[in-house]
Amino acid sequence: MHEAEDGWLARVRLPGGKVAAAQFLAIAELAARGNGLVDVTARANLQVRGLREDAGAVVAEALEAVGLLPSRAHERVRNVLASPLGGRHPLALASSDEVVATLDCGLCADMELAELPQRFLFAVDDGSGTALGQTADVGLVAEGARAFRLLIDGIPTGAVVATRDAPVLALRVARAFLALKAEHGDRAWRIAELLGGAAAVSERLAARLEPAALVPAAAAIPPGICEQRDGRLALTALPPLGRLDGETVAALGELALEHGGDLRVGPAKTITLVDVEPSRVDELATSVRELGLVTEPGSGWEGLSACAGLHACAKARIDVRAAAAARAVVRGAGAGREHWSGCERRCGETRDVRLRIAASGDAIAVGGQIVSDVEGALSLLDSEADA
Repeated sequence: MHEAEDGWLARVRLPGGKVAAAQFLAIAELAARGNGLVDVTARANLQVRGLREDAGAVVAEALEAVGLLPSRAHERVRNVLASPLGGRHPLALASSDEVVATLDCGLCADMELAELPQRFLFAVDDGSGTALGQTADVGLVAEGARAFRLLIDGIPTGAVVATRDAPVLALRVARAFLALKAEHGDRAWRIAELLGGAAAVSERLAARLEPAALVPAAAAIPPGICEQRDGRLALTALPPLGRLDGETVAALGELALEHGGDLRVGPAKTITLVDVEPSRVDELATSVRELGLVTEPGSGWEGLSACAGLHACAKARIDVRAAAAARAVVRGAGAGREHWSGCERRCGETRDVRLRIAASGDAIAVGGQIVSDVEGALSLLDSEADA
């Protein structure tokens, strides 16, 4: 549990972003215990907001009951991104679901790994590039139907192993990181911060770095309908600014139950319903759109994010969510990643953001320029777009 201005929040980790319909409905029930708001995070997790300070035990028990909290000791280190379609994408080379599940089980079975920093990140990509938008400490990228290549801090290595061995190799990297931290008395949270970085870890593992090795380019799945490799369809929807209310979470869970598929939370703060029959996808898209989610590509909401903002975080000094909503109306398709932060901490800002707007002292930094208020920031952004 973490304290915020609008109450306490609980972060629910979803390794690989995979969540069953019944689990999604359990999240909706937890939201009813708070202020009804659920945020989708850039690491494809969920945050239930506005809970009571003493709600921790109830939340933990509810998550355990539906399989979302397999190990209390490892809860903060189960940070595993994966391709949102789990091998169903047309460009996918292999399924990533089994690798993620085995990795998560291995992580939770090792008490040593409970000591990993909570920012340490794993990623499993099915070959489509849709899990590579963020630099993970440990990456596994499909090299074909039965093999994965290891990446350390985003750098490819020469280690290519059979699918069954990929989770074992990923956990070896995590242990090497912890060993190097202990040897050097290092306080690093990520491999990039470690003395010697990726080179030190690769040397420990005898897995040489090969920066020139080909890996897929990072890609995001836009809102809309995607044909899966098996002929069925996946519908991806974007909650504006990554926020849902409890009623919407419940409705999405019911839709997933009705269509018999899982939901997938994506690194681009999307929600995808997979394995939809073609004859039912238009009806499903209409239902999701009526819930207020974006279901077609080209919206100004794509790539637009903001921190929790005023009334949710005591440190926020400007209403970034209202400002971002104003920006969504005028942003064009393909505008690039843009993030609004209510203070200098820049919470929620990822490395792939192209345009950063943040409160700074009594002013606002818009990229490399300073303006006095939100209106000035919006005006500056509009003028640059016109130019």
